[in-house]
Amino acid sequence: MSSDWSPALPGLRRLRLDVVVVVQAIVTTLMVGMIWTVHLVHYELFPLVGADAWDAYESAHVDRIGKVLFGPWLIEGLCVLVLLLARRRDLRILAFVGAFLMLFILIDTAAFSAPAHGVLLDSWDRNTYDELMVVNLVRAWLWTAKGVVAVWMLWLVVTRNLTSRSERT
Repeated sequence: MSSDWSPALPGLRRLRLDVVVVVQAIVTTLMVGMIWTVHLVHYELFPLVGADAWDAYESAHVDRIGKVLFGPWLIEGLCVLVLLLARRRDLRILAFVGAFLMLFILIDTAAFSAPAHGVLLDSWDRNTYDELMVVNLVRAWLWTAKGVVAVWMLWLVVTRNLTSRSERT
């Protein structure tokens, strides 16, 4: 398996390329599902919360969603970094595309979504909410594109493994 990685970094050869691709596909598709759930369910319900409960609701939302997203997002990012070192050119190119999408997701989050939630933590503001819906829709589509890349990588690994098995028999 050491031929799967370039350069040969200590400990990297113990990682199986196909396992990293599978893990990345799982956590990425999980993130795609979560971002669309947040957008279509949680955010759509924000206007219904009411002024009396808004501050507590938004604070709890930010705290809880952050805890839910942290682990999968971290694992997904680590998988992308590791896959950038794959010897297979096709997977390295797709990992680069995934890293590029992740960069834009991070920019969207840090520059737009997080500040919008900061404003909403102070009080309900319809204009900020409307802006959050737009920037989060962009983020949801970026995650969807990231999911397509992850599934494409998974397809490449699975078909290569199936081809290798049939050639050995």
